[in-house]
Amino acid sequence: MTIARKPRKPWNNWFHCVGTTYGAWLRGDARGWRSRKHKIHVPYDYHHPSPPGRYDRLLAYSKFIMKRDVVELAWLERVTICWKIHEALTFHNVEVVQLCVSPTHFHVLCRFVPLSPGTAVPGLDNPNASNIREPRHLIGIAKRESARTLSKAGTRPEGGIWAVRCKCKSIRDRRHQIRVARYILAHYKRGAAVWQLIQEG
Repeated sequence: MTIARKPRKPWNNWFHCVGTTYGAWLRGDARGWRSRKHKIHVPYDYHHPSPPGRYDRLLAYSKFIMKRDVVELAWLERVTICWKIHEALTFHNVEVVQLCVSPTHFHVLCRFVPLSPGTAVPGLDNPNASNIREPRHLIGIAKRESARTLSKAGTRPEGGIWAVRCKCKSIRDRRHQIRVARYILAHYKRGAAVWQLIQEG
């Protein structure tokens, strides 16, 4: 019998959220993958990839059932999405410290501030913010808004650019927060649009 681990409580409501573009990381990928609700145990990840050929059939099936092409974002799309994700999260009273968008995924280091007296952060006081403060819900709103921006601009067809769901990992302490912020910033070396850098011009 598998005993579910209790989710780690985030330090001061800080999270590291990660999402991928559609088709960028499929079930059966050699870099490792996770089945929903862990129905299939996969002991591999991108640090310890699976043996060659282990999940080839599953990966082929995952590609077969795709409804549209794999999404890889161009540079101007990355910059646009970076601005839009920051704008959407800030609108919903989410404090963003660091954010990057690469050709196939994004990272956000952010604080999901509860909407209750005495917990507001200066500059984040929008009364129209969502009352649902669950990280995946608010990241989902930002994903939807960024996808709509590209489809309205005509650079992407309607139907979305992101894979379903995302991963929101709790920040343990200040040291962990700083390490994640540096990790996200370093993505500029891999061609990512980084919020801190594009904001500075």
